[in-house]
Amino acid sequence: MEFSFTPHQDSQDIDVPFIEDARADFAPYYDIRSKTVADAQREMMMEMSKLGAMVTQVVAGAFESDGMRRHGFEIRFFYDGVQGMMRVAGLPMRSHQTDTKIAKVQIQALLNVRDWAKSAVTAKVFSPGHDPLIGHILLPDGSGRTIADYVRTQKHMPMLSGGSSNGIVIEK
Repeated sequence: MEFSFTPHQDSQDIDVPFIEDARADFAPYYDIRSKTVADAQREMMMEMSKLGAMVTQVVAGAFESDGMRRHGFEIRFFYDGVQGMMRVAGLPMRSHQTDTKIAKVQIQALLNVRDWAKSAVTAKVFSPGHDPLIGHILLPDGSGRTIADYVRTQKHMPMLSGGSSNGIVIEK
């Protein structure tokens, strides 16, 4: 007997709250006051190192997403001899952007990456072979895209070949 399932929605989008409307259930660290950006960066880097990643740069900047400006970072790292990059954006701001508010959303973003990395360490302990950073590896074509970017835009998995001495090779 076969069953066929048709979902009512294609995907479950999450409404990103403004920092002014944030709640802990969807936006942890929305009101952090006890840390600086440098503190949060150090903590994030420590957790990333437990995954075998060596963070080489944490580049501050702003992302445009759905018409909203969101301050965050590109976290660049080396992992198993290849370059990777993780993007993280803090919550958008509804009202006037100040240096204090920008620092607040940057700290929030970095602490969330720290928590993601902590969770990934636990996943590696209890799920042998789990490799949470693979999707963040940069493609070798110099485009600045990650494996996850490629899969998202192509809508299918690439053919990966093994044995390359200079990282992952995407075959088309």
